[in-house]
Amino acid sequence: MSSEYEDNVGKLIYEKEQLLEKMKNDGSTPTKTIESLVLEIETLQSLYDNYNAGMNYFRRAKGGRAGLRE
Repeated sequence: MSSEYEDNVGKLIYEKEQLLEKMKNDGSTPTKTIESLVLEIETLQSLYDNYNAGMNYFRRAKGGRAGLRE
């Protein structure tokens, strides 16, 4: 089970990784641009992991998200 947030951040990570591969294969891409993209991917991955870790507590808790809406 994943949320819309997880899906969207996952898609962004995938798109950025595809762009990174294209840039690495293109010899004319400046190193600074590649480094910036790598930092962006790391940041997105961190956001994804932190959100997922925080939500796992609620997903495993008895009653799940239902208790939050009472």
